[in-house]
Amino acid sequence: MQLWSEFIDTVIFFELCLWLDTNVKGDIDMAFLNENEWIRLNEIAYNISFIYTVEEMQHEILNRWLPFLISYDSAIFARISTAENGSYQFQAPAAFHLPQQAVDVWMQESLNSDAFRWALYTCKGGAFRESMASSDEQVNSSGIYQNFYLPNHLAYSVGLSISFREEPVGLLKLYRQADKPPFSERDMFVLEQLHKHFAYRLVYEAKKGDTRYFYAKGYHEKLCSQYGLTSREGEMLDLAVHGLSNEDIAQKMNISIHTVKKHFHSIYTKMNVRNRIQMIQSLPVSTNKIDFDAL
Repeated sequence: MQLWSEFIDTVIFFELCLWLDTNVKGDIDMAFLNENEWIRLNEIAYNISFIYTVEEMQHEILNRWLPFLISYDSAIFARISTAENGSYQFQAPAAFHLPQQAVDVWMQESLNSDAFRWALYTCKGGAFRESMASSDEQVNSSGIYQNFYLPNHLAYSVGLSISFREEPVGLLKLYRQADKPPFSERDMFVLEQLHKHFAYRLVYEAKKGDTRYFYAKGYHEKLCSQYGLTSREGEMLDLAVHGLSNEDIAQKMNISIHTVKKHFHSIYTKMNVRNRIQMIQSLPVSTNKIDFDAL
């Protein structure tokens, strides 16, 4: 239970994390944020874990929550997955004030950028800064500068390399234009406080479909409402997620196998899936209670 003891409950863990950071690094860190900003930071940490789907979380963090604490002109938040050949690739990026074409260029050029390779292959995670407001010929001739920074009028960035157990799971990049000041130590401090919360949420998303998790409060009701499931169908979905076979479900609910199959056919139709594997894999993630030691 080593990792679970670190996690505890999301909000409690966050408050503990802030306490540890303050006491280890000293009172100077407290000066970065005022009381209202600490409250905002706590709200962001809560929403990282409890916004219903990870896609919605990425969008809401960039477009609604993070601007309360850090000003930026553009941003990208992408998950990182591992391809069959062992290489890393971006997955489902969310963007703020960037067209899709710019996001596509960012994904291609970032994989070849020195900053990305450093952030990715150190595998420790954490905040870092970049500046393209330079006369350095090597910087100005780089693909990421020529094809992404320059066309989008960007000059500064701060990033958060998100990792879990030395495995990269995400990358968050915030950008400012040349007429704005560079990102500060305070901005990096804010992102550092959110690192573990992002890491837990993203690694849990990567484990979606694994039956070793539990529903958060209200999760069952949201599923039934989202897919129009009856209470009986919702109950059967719960049992399937927890690994029970059709025979187990029939015995537990005191119904026939035929009735079980009939109900699951209705569930598959409502959820637009073909089988039980697709059904489980399509479920949104809930992160209220997670046994991370089992992952």
